[in-house]
Amino acid sequence: MLLTRPAIFSLGLILLLMPATTMAAQPGQQIYQHSLKWQKQSYRVGEAEQCMNWTREVLKAACGDQFATLETQQPWDKHLLGKGDQLLPEHADSLASEEFGQRIDSIEALQPGDLVFLQNTYGNWAEGVITHVGIATGEGEYIHRMTSNKGEVLIQPIPARSFNGAIRLDQKWCQ
Repeated sequence: MLLTRPAIFSLGLILLLMPATTMAAQPGQQIYQHSLKWQKQSYRVGEAEQCMNWTREVLKAACGDQFATLETQQPWDKHLLGKGDQLLPEHADSLASEEFGQRIDSIEALQPGDLVFLQNTYGNWAEGVITHVGIATGEGEYIHRMTSNKGEVLIQPIPARSFNGAIRLDQKWCQ
């Protein structure tokens, strides 16, 4: 389709007059861009189980301070947790809830910036308990803080056998 000069001018005028929120970056893009700053960097070396704390650092930088403590009391895996298990912001499942956005159930449907949840990556948990979290980068990969004492933030393929779902944050959480 060939556009005439008046049509191009009209299209440009429409774009200029659009509300800023319409043209604002989607939360996923903001989250993705902030996560990449950490690639091959260390985060809390010597401290195990820091995947959610790193993810929260990225979310705070991209979306605001509410992500310092924001958490659900109804994570997907709540029915699998023990009676005495507390739900805390530093747990990998603390944002695994549709109250924060759209649930994504396949690796192929992930977009950069989606929060990726993995199950049974360590420990003696019931089958299906979320134990790791990271951020989708696209093409079946994610960036995450390794659950090792080296504390490295790396981009790696998402392990299909451990994939428990993802959340694509609603715009309201990332203004």
